[in-house]
Amino acid sequence: MRKLLDEISVIPGVSGSCIFDKTDGTLCSDFDTDLPRDLTRNVGIHFVRLMQMGTMNKLNIKSAHFRFDRYSVVGMPLHTGAILLTICDSQANCSLVATTAAMLVEDMRDELEKPAASGQAGAPQEAVRDSEGTGPAGGVDKVGQRHFEEIENALTATIGPVAGMIMSDCINRWKQSGPPSLSRLLELTIMHVGEVSGAGLAKEFKDRVKHLL
Repeated sequence: MRKLLDEISVIPGVSGSCIFDKTDGTLCSDFDTDLPRDLTRNVGIHFVRLMQMGTMNKLNIKSAHFRFDRYSVVGMPLHTGAILLTICDSQANCSLVATTAAMLVEDMRDELEKPAASGQAGAPQEAVRDSEGTGPAGGVDKVGQRHFEEIENALTATIGPVAGMIMSDCINRWKQSGPPSLSRLLELTIMHVGEVSGAGLAKEFKDRVKHLL
């Protein structure tokens, strides 16, 4: 996989590229920059959501790129929940990057299928239930499960059908930062508040879950 990433990294203006998985984070990277890991993760998550939203609307997104003040970012789907993410200079030729990446995508997908077969990566997004419990965050009792439903219902009412994807992301990060338990539901709720864009929508969501805060 690293050799495939190297072919992208040699393009003028490219700082590096990586395979980003929604659940497992960065699987393989080739960066020649001190780009913060949390920035890479946040950008990767948003690109994955964009690709998934396209799928939900029956749009097969081939690639997407954004120009920021310091960087340009090119994203290309590999399979459900995973993308090829390339970080470039702000004025890099994103079309050239996307064209080169498109020629390598099939080989990258083949590489990803290998760990997917052993259950290490490439699991379907729907598989958000924890093997240690019966809900999206195993180990929490029925009271906790009811709170999860309240959070998801409030999120859906505020931002629409993408709520399920956002909740899956939050629960995965919540479980990684500590054991899932009823005592940590406040932390999970606050994480969801931070995912709602716009002061107006954030306030609307907080009003819906204020009994949990």
